[in-house]
Amino acid sequence: MKICGTILAVLYACIMILAVIKGNKKSISSVLIAGGSLLVLAYGFLNYFLNRHAIVLLVIGITGMAAISIGALINGIRQNHVHISHHFIRLIIEAVVITLCAVG
Repeated sequence: MKICGTILAVLYACIMILAVIKGNKKSISSVLIAGGSLLVLAYGFLNYFLNRHAIVLLVIGITGMAAISIGALINGIRQNHVHISHHFIRLIIEAVVITLCAVG
């Protein structure tokens, strides 16, 4: 489970970094998404080295995922296209990824 969760976290972070690179506008939402993605990458890699500090890892993972979600929400607000269902699904996916990493 831990390996599956880590792979999903790293893939999710890479997809978000590619989305920021693809976007032409550099704004606070891009910074939040990129910073959150880097935190999620750190979470994925540190998940194997800091087994004793599970709370610290959870804080890093949740903070990274929250930064990505907030950046995506700000992006939607700036474009006047906020889809609540899209952000709700994003939160569910992020919670599942963090849970898979933490369970292992």
